[in-house]
Amino acid sequence: MTTNQNGENKIPKLNTKELILVFFETLSARCWARLGLIPDEYGEMKQDLDEARLAIDVLDKIIEGMDGKIEEKILKEMRGVVSNLKLNYVNQYEKSQKRSED
Repeated sequence: MTTNQNGENKIPKLNTKELILVFFETLSARCWARLGLIPDEYGEMKQDLDEARLAIDVLDKIIEGMDGKIEEKILKEMRGVVSNLKLNYVNQYEKSQKRSED
C-alpha cells in the first residue's frame, strides 16, 4: 500500500497478471496453514487437508493458465511452490492416516 498526500492509504492498481500473482501467494500461504505447518492469518494452527488439497488443485490451474503469459523464471518459482506443497500434503496425509489407525 502507498500513502497519498492526505496520509490516506491507497491501494496500488494492479493489472490482471499482478492480481493473479497476489492471489497465488495468498492462496499458497493459506495452503501451508491448512497443512497445519504454519499459523493462519488469524494466528491459529488448524489442519484441514481437504482445504489444502483444494488449494493445491487451484494453484495448479493458475500455473496452467499463466504458462506462456509470464516470465519463465516466475513460472518456475510457482511450480516449485506447488511441488513443495504437494510433498508436504503427502507427508501430512500419511501422518493423519497413522494417527487414525492408532
